[in-house]
Amino acid sequence: MNTAVLEVKDLCKTYIINKRQNNVLRNISFRIDKGEMVAVMGPSGSGKSTLLYTVSGMDKMTAGSVIFCGRNLTDMSENDLAGMRLDDMGFIFQQMYMMKNLSIIDNIILPAVKSRKNKDSHREIAKRGRELMHKLGISEISENDINEVSGGQLQRACICRSMINDPYMIFADEPTGALNRTASDEVMEELTKLNENGTTVMLVTHDAKVAARCSRILFLVDGNIKGEYNVNRKLSLHERERSLNNWLLEMGW
Repeated sequence: MNTAVLEVKDLCKTYIINKRQNNVLRNISFRIDKGEMVAVMGPSGSGKSTLLYTVSGMDKMTAGSVIFCGRNLTDMSENDLAGMRLDDMGFIFQQMYMMKNLSIIDNIILPAVKSRKNKDSHREIAKRGRELMHKLGISEISENDINEVSGGQLQRACICRSMINDPYMIFADEPTGALNRTASDEVMEELTKLNENGTTVMLVTHDAKVAARCSRILFLVDGNIKGEYNVNRKLSLHERERSLNNWLLEMGW
């Protein structure tokens, strides 16, 4: 039985800038199975974010194939891709894109209101949104504007939003990059809990403390996967960080 949520084969991404060819991703192949939490690391400019955007259908690939839950992204129309991202994927970004004219709860439930597959009433959707906020410990900010909460609270609200349509997989691009260490730890605790409850996660990070909470790390250099590291989650978080840092040094981090 194929348990892969994401299968990537010979993925290439090329930009043409001033008539010059820039090969950002070069023949990348990997898979992510259901229930995994995979971090993508690498030096600045190595193609980490481009990889995440390409495998999630936000950016077009130049060559290769990406299979998400059995569907080949290259065979899908723009409308179908948009529907898949809305219904079957969740997204968390460093910049917490939220509508300034909506309250926190209305921002969280917006993807469910827009979803074609969701047949629930607005009241049922709002109830689910509040249940997610309760799980993440931010119930008290549901009616606040986005400029009335802390960065950590706002990022936890973004996690709620990413989960509102019960996605097969969450894609996160530097989800703790704009947070202080305390807020970063809180956000990663919540993402880890979601993963332990069965949600598959792929995240981009430059932070070994964040990556150490994952089950596997892909290390990118110049658009290629230079190495892969399996995290022993039986070790303490501190031991995982130390072991990962040693491996990253071997990779030239």
